[in-house]
Amino acid sequence: MAAMASLGLPGLISFIPEFTIFVESFRVFGWLAVLAIAGIIITALYVLRAGANTLFGPAREEYNHVRDIRGPELVPLVVLGGVLVLGGILPSLLFDMVNSGVAPIMAHIQEALQIGGR
Repeated sequence: MAAMASLGLPGLISFIPEFTIFVESFRVFGWLAVLAIAGIIITALYVLRAGANTLFGPAREEYNHVRDIRGPELVPLVVLGGVLVLGGILPSLLFDMVNSGVAPIMAHIQEALQIGGR
């Protein structure tokens, strides 16, 4: 699930930030942003191939003694997976937290720019 979130799939936590960055970079840099999008496509192919080989590839003999997780070992995976999905469905929870920290910094930057004459 983390690999899918790192690709910026809709409904997962990294989709909104990645989409916002691409929209604004396309607005500012125009067609240079297409290079960035091409890089994301190459990365997506790599991550999907690695995930497919890991999850669906042939089992290796040296790992036959390892058992699947269950019980208490499953709790962190469920919690982290829930955070990935919750952040994708309700991104305003994270945006509000980030904006509360960024707003004072931006106020200082605007003040410095006014002093500096820009």
